Amino acid sequence: MKIQEVSKEEYDDFLNKIQNHSFLQSSAMSEVLTGRGVHTKLLGLVHEGEILAVGLALYRKILFGQRMDLMVGASSLEIDNEFLFYKHLKDFVDNSNVLKLVIKSDHTYRDFDGEGSPITSADDDFANKMEELGYLKNDGSILPNDGFPDWQYIKDLKKFLPENYEELLKSFNQNAQRKIKKANELSINVRAIDLDEMSEFKSVTLETAQRQGFSDKSIEYYTDFYKSFADKCEFLTAEIDFNKSIKRLEDMLNILDKNSKKNKQRINSLNGDLDRLKEFKNKSGKDVLTLANMVLIYQKNEVVYFLGGSLSDYQKLPGAFILQYEAMKRTMMRGIERYNFFGIEGDFDGSDGVLRFKQNFNGHIIKKTGAFLYFPNPKKYKMTENLKSLKNKIISFIK
Repeated sequence: MKIQEVSKEEYDDFLNKIQNHSFLQSSAMSEVLTGRGVHTKLLGLVHEGEILAVGLALYRKILFGQRMDLMVGASSLEIDNEFLFYKHLKDFVDNSNVLKLVIKSDHTYRDFDGEGSPITSADDDFANKMEELGYLKNDGSILPNDGFPDWQYIKDLKKFLPENYEELLKSFNQNAQRKIKKANELSINVRAIDLDEMSEFKSVTLETAQRQGFSDKSIEYYTDFYKSFADKCEFLTAEIDFNKSIKRLEDMLNILDKNSKKNKQRINSLNGDLDRLKEFKNKSGKDVLTLANMVLIYQKNEVVYFLGGSLSDYQKLPGAFILQYEAMKRTMMRGIERYNFFGIEGDFDGSDGVLRFKQNFNGHIIKKTGAFLYFPNPKKYKMTENLKSLKNKIISFIK
């Protein structure tokens, strides 16, 4: 029994037998990363020619060696085989130039309500078993959103299946319901984009990344992702056709009796929306404007809102809200019971703006088991860290 590289066909055949596995460990993800210059390997635990577990390994260069990451750990049909994978993976890296092995599993540690209060007991079984195998808990060097996020925001859709969209809408908070109603009134449209529209898609994610202080993916990454995942993903956009929306509001105003006192508030509201649309049309210089977008991943057990963006100058137009609602409806159309808003910071003091947005949809929070570490050559790794620290001090001193 040993860990070895397996073919794409062998890897996919085994992974397809498993109900719950993340897109981050798929061969399609491997192809995307390889296209961006990341060294990956499709690994399998093999015994007498039979594959018992698989995992996608990513390699990063570090001083005097490499770091290997399994972003969501290994997948198997039996939990014992998953732990056997981790046991034999130590032997695999001991015979290589890997200095640091990082494993993040897809196992849930604890469930929380939408505000961050625990609703289940902590499950330490996975962590205890990993420690028995010689792995260390995260020493703080692996951030919660490094690769597979430790904290995730979930919306369960089971009770709304097959297509009870009205009840789904009612399950959101009042702010989200109001925003989605407004989006429909303004004829904000959600659709899947074609590959030749990727430049526009990228411009929105880039603006968002710069605003929030993180790095955006390259357009080549998005293009490769679109091609590799094919029908397992959709690149969705929420857009407004200003001319169409202005015409609709004008038509709505024309049928209202302007002399009726009961219509006064409604007329004022519509006029305000009309003025805003005309202002935004002039500001953008476009007839049709993208307001928000997302990459949506279809898995067997859940649909994942992987990433996306929105234009800050036009956030008074609720494109981001109707986009999430439509993404959940697409999830339900496929009979899938869970919608995963994916990563949040895990801070519940009101500082996480991403969490505050997702809380509009009244879901709950899960915490994964986090990262586990193994150092095949601790002395050599410690030396590399000391040298790196010394180098940083010298650079800081020179500056």
